[in-house]
Amino acid sequence: MTLVRAVSVVCLVLGVVLLGFATTVAVVPLPAPAAGGTCGPGASSESAIVAFFDPVSIGAGREPSPASAARPQWEAFVNACQSATDTRMTVAGAIVLGFLLVVFGIPSAVRRYGTRIPAAPSAPLPGWYPDPADPRLAWWWDGGAWGPPYAPVPGPWPSYSGAPPTSP
Repeated sequence: MTLVRAVSVVCLVLGVVLLGFATTVAVVPLPAPAAGGTCGPGASSESAIVAFFDPVSIGAGREPSPASAARPQWEAFVNACQSATDTRMTVAGAIVLGFLLVVFGIPSAVRRYGTRIPAAPSAPLPGWYPDPADPRLAWWWDGGAWGPPYAPVPGPWPSYSGAPPTSP
C-alpha cells in the first residue's frame, strides 16, 4: 500500500468518526437550563439542531409582556436554551470543518506535496574520502563497500551530503 493510499484510508476512517461525533453533538437533547424547565416544547429538551433551525420551539411558554414580573425569568430561560443551542451547533460546525479538512485536505496535500520531498541519501556517493586516522591517505567508497587505502590525489576533497560513511 502506498503512502498516499494509507493516508487516505486513515483520514477517511478518522473523518467518519468526526462526522459521527458532530452528529451526536447536534442531535443529543439540550441540557435543562438553570432557570428550570426543559429546552423543548414537551416534557424533555429538544436537540440542538431542532432548536437552532426553529428557535420558537424552545418550550418557554408564551412570551410575557415587557412590563411583566415573569419577563426576566422567561428571558433567562430562553437565553440559557439558546446559548446551549448556539454552543452545540458551533462545536458541531467546527467538527464538520475538521471532517472536511481531514477527509479532503490532508490526502490532497499528501498527493500534491508528498512526492516532492527528496529522500535523504542513505549512503554517500561513490568517491574518494579522507582517512579519519591518517590524513595522508584516502579511501575509495564504491557506494556499498570500502576499497584499500591509497595516497590522495591532488585537489580538494569532493563534498558530499548526508552522514559521513563509517570509517573503513
